[in-house]
Amino acid sequence: MPTLGDIVTRLSFLAAMPAVAAIFITTSLLVVSREWRLNVFALAVQYFFVVLLMTRLIRLEVAAVKGLIGWMICMVFYMTERRASELASYADGGAESISRWRRWVMSARAAFCLLSMLLVAVAANTAALRFPLPEVSSDITLACYVMAGLGLLLIGLSEAPMQVGFGLLTFLSAFDLFYVALEPSLAVAGLLGAVSFLIALAVAYLRASQVAVGDGESSA
Repeated sequence: MPTLGDIVTRLSFLAAMPAVAAIFITTSLLVVSREWRLNVFALAVQYFFVVLLMTRLIRLEVAAVKGLIGWMICMVFYMTERRASELASYADGGAESISRWRRWVMSARAAFCLLSMLLVAVAANTAALRFPLPEVSSDITLACYVMAGLGLLLIGLSEAPMQVGFGLLTFLSAFDLFYVALEPSLAVAGLLGAVSFLIALAVAYLRASQVAVGDGESSA
């Protein structure tokens, strides 16, 4: 049975520009998508490639812990949204959620998000070329700028707790990827992981409260 080190060695060819491209794609999905299953999956894949880049900067064991925390966060989001979806389907038979999704795809807001995402990507690439981050390579610099820019864009464009949470965690992943090169200690890794998990719990609580309020209003 292959060990974790063997698996990382086999995937080492991805820990460069392919990982940066995957991070851009998954973060872009978080910006433009309103399907919670797709968003949770995109966040999980994003954490995988962030951890893959981190293996170039810190010990494999520390990077694995960060990945485990990220996937636990995805599990929290999945269970929260699944419960919210079940409650919503009881209330409207599932038709309303499909209708909302179709309206979003055809709306001007979706086009605006897509255009904004492309502008942020261009700005991130320009910043990576003109203002390289210290102690990290050019591809990791680009990944940090992309996640930071798109994370802030997601926070600014979103009103739903889950979408804001995705943006906060994406921005924090960018900071984490850069900061581990400056301070690769286990204590800092644990602190940033704890902050990420607290954000996830706060977002899950706000989402549950939102669902509870909506359910109470519909039954009133």
